[in-house]
Amino acid sequence: MLSAIKDLGELVIHREEKDDLDIFVEDPNATGNYTQVITINIEQNGETLRFVGVELEDYDSQKKMRYLYRRGSANGPDLSPTAKISGKPAGTFERKILGWFRILEDTDISLEERDKVFLEDIQTILTENADGIKERIVNFRESIPKKEGLLVTLKIYHEGKSKYVGDFPVIIDLFLKQIRKKDERFAVQQQVCSLCGNKKETILGNINTYAFYTIDKPGYIIGNFDKKKAWRNFPVCADCKLNLEEGKKHVEQNLNFRFCGIKYNLVPKFIIGYEGISSEVIDIFTNTSKLISLKQKRIESITGDEEDILTELKDIQDTVTLNFLFIQKMNAAERIHLVIEDVFPSRLRKIFASKYYTDNIYARSFTFRTLRSFFFKSDKNKRNTDLDKYFLDIIDRVFKGRPVSYHFILKFIMMKIRGEFVNDGYFNFAVTDGLMTIAFLKKLELFEMEVEKMEERVFSEMFAKYGPTFETPLKRGLFLLGSLTEMLLRKQYSEREAKPFINNLKSLKMNERDFKGLLPKVQNKLEEYNSFDKGKRLIAKEAANYLLVSGSNWRMSVDEMNFYFAAGMNLIEEVANIVYPDKKAMEESL
Repeated sequence: MLSAIKDLGELVIHREEKDDLDIFVEDPNATGNYTQVITINIEQNGETLRFVGVELEDYDSQKKMRYLYRRGSANGPDLSPTAKISGKPAGTFERKILGWFRILEDTDISLEERDKVFLEDIQTILTENADGIKERIVNFRESIPKKEGLLVTLKIYHEGKSKYVGDFPVIIDLFLKQIRKKDERFAVQQQVCSLCGNKKETILGNINTYAFYTIDKPGYIIGNFDKKKAWRNFPVCADCKLNLEEGKKHVEQNLNFRFCGIKYNLVPKFIIGYEGISSEVIDIFTNTSKLISLKQKRIESITGDEEDILTELKDIQDTVTLNFLFIQKMNAAERIHLVIEDVFPSRLRKIFASKYYTDNIYARSFTFRTLRSFFFKSDKNKRNTDLDKYFLDIIDRVFKGRPVSYHFILKFIMMKIRGEFVNDGYFNFAVTDGLMTIAFLKKLELFEMEVEKMEERVFSEMFAKYGPTFETPLKRGLFLLGSLTEMLLRKQYSEREAKPFINNLKSLKMNERDFKGLLPKVQNKLEEYNSFDKGKRLIAKEAANYLLVSGSNWRMSVDEMNFYFAAGMNLIEEVANIVYPDKKAMEESL
């Protein structure tokens, strides 16, 4: 994965001709939340500097290099006197802006005397006017909604022009020196880089491009917990570090998508090197305007989200593999939920083919949100989702072609169906979603389903439409029993505006004994309503035949039995169309 990100970064740097500064400078408004900037204004006349006030201005993406922002330590300054306001605004000024000038005390960093005096004068001005500056910053923070982030920086007026920190060579030089100093802290000489595989003069040992790797915790350190030997964990040369930095930045800014609402980064891996890949394919991953255009394009999504690039990627050749990085940022830390590596476009084509197969059967669009509906919350009253782990595991299996547990899937499908049934909710939608999920996963051959050869009977053609879903006598018998029961419930409701018979269904937790006793109960109740007509008798006859052929000791779980019963309740119109060819008779029977 990291090698793929490094290769992508190398490609972007090459195509856009970026230098080190372009790579290291971060966009403080990458999330779109930092739309305004507080500027601490200083006027320069010759060698004299004076404080002239604090103002608020709109964030300008064209000034990204001039803001010169890069995050430093959480409790210390950033790498330039530009910072995001967090926590207490006054504290941000003390730690991040004024605190940055403590770099002048670093004996390892040498400065020209003129540059040193210039920075010391700025430090003096900020110190002398600290109270007024902090008051203005606090006032701006309080006047702007908390959900909107604020950036604070310095702006210096000179000869009628305004300059930001990134316009001063001395601050740029210190910015880069801090990065190099940190990188070289645990560097070793003449070792092999783990990313490019080449022996390099200098190898860095504390790469922290991704925050899920750190040498501050013992678990990440080898060599008897000696930090000087930590480079053995993740040895990276300076060139690969630059490429990795740019790759991560490009992925987070341009190749970030949502999978059923869950954020993920898409990382391409060029199997034969990008020299052998067509420019059209490379543009999909590297051309920012192309990516924006693809995101805005209305396409048939399989993830259930508006921005879905997978529809485009399924049609490219297997010269590229796709890596899905589901990662959650929590303040400064990053937590990996799932990494799906090396998915070929041909696998995507197979997944889409299964989707189209399922869509065609049920005349509805299957997306992974259909599956997600069963793996969202174990209790709809819960505030947060608690089934993400299960959902992502199934997605991993779908993309990698690894088996899934049919009974595990059914357990959660029935959990949803029962909830909708008991609470008189969207029962029909839940059942259809369950059937589509089973059909989709079976078409991908992710589990086996029992199939028995059966004689041609009245409903054989209808069942054949659904492939292997109903290809055993027991499944067909339960299905038809469900349809007959639904007819009774509708009859009761039409005459009494109630469904008292529904109590016999035990909240769809019936066992084999319950089902065997249910058919005569349904028949008797239909007789009482004078509604056991020719069509219903045919359904009952076929249901009885299939259940009788199934014998005793069905060896089917309670979830599975109730699922096929619920399927029959849901697809009642298809059954009615066969036994009531006359539309008027069908309407009267239902």
